[in-house]
Amino acid sequence: MIWKIFTISSIKKKGNMMAYVNEPFSGEDNNFAIVKQAQGKVLGRLRYEVKSSIPSAGVKDYRFFADPLSPVPSEYENAVKFGFTGFMSRLDCEFDKIKNEEEAVQFLKENYKDCLVTFTPALRNNKFFVLDDLQKEGKTLFMDTDKDYIPVPVFGTVEHPVFGGNINKFCFHMKEGKPLPGLSKKYWDNEMEPEFVIATMKTYEGKIGPYIIFAPLYNDVFNSEVIGEGGAYFKSKRNSALGYALYDMQNTELKNHVLRCAKSPLWFIPREYLPEFRKNLKPVPQDGDILKDLGIEIIHDPIFLPAKENVLKIEETLADMAKNNHKENEIKNEDKKYGEKDFIKHLIKSSKDMGFLYSEKDLINFHISMKSSRLVILSGMSGIGKSGLVRTYGKALGLPKERTVLIPVRPSWMDDGDLLGYVDMKNMIYRPADTGLSELLIDAEKNPEKLYIICFDEMNLARAEHYFAQFISVLENEEEMKIRLYNPSLATRIYNSNQYPPEITIGNNIMFVGTVNVDESTYKFSDKILDRSNVITLKQGKFVNLSNVRNSKDINSREISATEFNTFRKTGDIELTEEELKFLDELNDSFYESGIMCGIGFRVAKQLDNYLKNIPDKINFTRKEGIDVQTVQRILTKIHGSSQQLKTLIDHDEEGNLTGKIAQVLDKYKHISMFEETRRVLKEKSGELKFYDYTL
Repeated sequence: MIWKIFTISSIKKKGNMMAYVNEPFSGEDNNFAIVKQAQGKVLGRLRYEVKSSIPSAGVKDYRFFADPLSPVPSEYENAVKFGFTGFMSRLDCEFDKIKNEEEAVQFLKENYKDCLVTFTPALRNNKFFVLDDLQKEGKTLFMDTDKDYIPVPVFGTVEHPVFGGNINKFCFHMKEGKPLPGLSKKYWDNEMEPEFVIATMKTYEGKIGPYIIFAPLYNDVFNSEVIGEGGAYFKSKRNSALGYALYDMQNTELKNHVLRCAKSPLWFIPREYLPEFRKNLKPVPQDGDILKDLGIEIIHDPIFLPAKENVLKIEETLADMAKNNHKENEIKNEDKKYGEKDFIKHLIKSSKDMGFLYSEKDLINFHISMKSSRLVILSGMSGIGKSGLVRTYGKALGLPKERTVLIPVRPSWMDDGDLLGYVDMKNMIYRPADTGLSELLIDAEKNPEKLYIICFDEMNLARAEHYFAQFISVLENEEEMKIRLYNPSLATRIYNSNQYPPEITIGNNIMFVGTVNVDESTYKFSDKILDRSNVITLKQGKFVNLSNVRNSKDINSREISATEFNTFRKTGDIELTEEELKFLDELNDSFYESGIMCGIGFRVAKQLDNYLKNIPDKINFTRKEGIDVQTVQRILTKIHGSSQQLKTLIDHDEEGNLTGKIAQVLDKYKHISMFEETRRVLKEKSGELKFYDYTL
């Protein structure tokens, strides 16, 4: 039997327009005829039907059909109605073993079930709409209902970002009309006007990316004729300014509608969802420095000396085995009880072994803060080693990496759903955030005897009062510390509620830490957070001491359990002396008399007392020093404003001596502390008032 297919038997041209007259055609199929390929790739779906074909005498083949789901070149528009024809002999299969049409259909169902395909449109003998270079693609959750897909150029992959991840270089090429590599007529039809392009970039430890969108502002599009000499060029159709927006494919439901090609530099997106990708566009800065605009500062840490890299896996495994054996022997040979002073000595030694220049006072202060406060915030200049201190503390406690977790905060976070996850009401399942925090908290609840450190890195890149709101409430409610993932009334309807319960109890085996940089790219903390945290500003080590720093090496630590760590903690009624309480009262009075919105509440007084009672005995850190650092960490962090507001509180004379009401209170109570650090910080604030007319 000879099957009839539609051919182009007559082409009538009028100007640039083409009209097709379709007629039935009978004759032998010539599988080896001349093929004229079109530009670009088309997304399609295979039909599960085949027809026998005779390409030449004595040879049998099977034709299959694909329906296009994305625009086709104007020359092939009639194929939208009739579909494109392919030949199974050109597929990657054992064609000779297919005996009949039923087996051919079965092959298509087994190998192309629930997936889309891309192909190159072609004309065979200038008559037949055929497909060439068929590529099996993935699937999307809504592939059965989505339609009218539009191709979008994508430059680079997450593993191999364009220009090595240098997004500023990519932006420069876009702005200056320079060619971009990777896109050619093999993938892109020059008749198409791209709405936007997508580039991959470095994530900088998860702070941004990995995808960034570039598009003309004001609903403009790029010109057609994208592909030119040397690469792809993008120019807005109405000369609109260039805009950009970050896009995280792992943190949005949009990904369920996007088909990302396996081997082509394209994504196919349903037309109705294109506006979602453009809605957060903002103008590209004049200098094209995207990273600076996003608050990403690229500098090398001068204090941290990294260990050797690129060690062979087998060597790493053997070294880990040797380290663990040595660690076990050390623990077995311990003759005396391991106390808190032993841990502090080990912490100081560990920081040196890891190649850091922390002062001994900072390390002790951090340890006391960690055991006496539910939230510790590390501040300081970029590169000083804030996150390194968290890792050092975790290693000194003997915690494995999976229980000393750094979660990079993203500027796009708006609520705790970005941090924890949310309920998918359509499918009735809980979808955890890609931070892994929900799973970590659940694990900590199941293992109360194990310690966990959770660090929110660059905590003030987003508004902590928004995404951290639940945790702020938990830090306030000591009796019932629970994080809610979703309403408990939904538990019986959520399919994975056994894995993700509606509420998680936060035990004292979890320690929360945040790191912050203070610059124009970050947000200031409100008093609501400052009241519940110890804010430690790390001091810069002296470069002259770098010669004494050791190369980073492995740390052998016995793991300290939550029960053992709790023996380091001291609780009970307030033990502040009468003089210390009077000091707080007079400091409070000076704030009220000055009319500033700052005060010392009972919560702060209680937390200050908790810190002081947790200072270990007989160490290089006294109660007087504790009062000094707590005045800085708990009270001075909340003092900010203009010189007009603060001039009666903070000032200095012509000789540089500190004056003002706070200085008077410090002088009066110098018998409880010399307040050296407090005076230093006040002088800094006084200088800021003089030069900037406000405190930073």
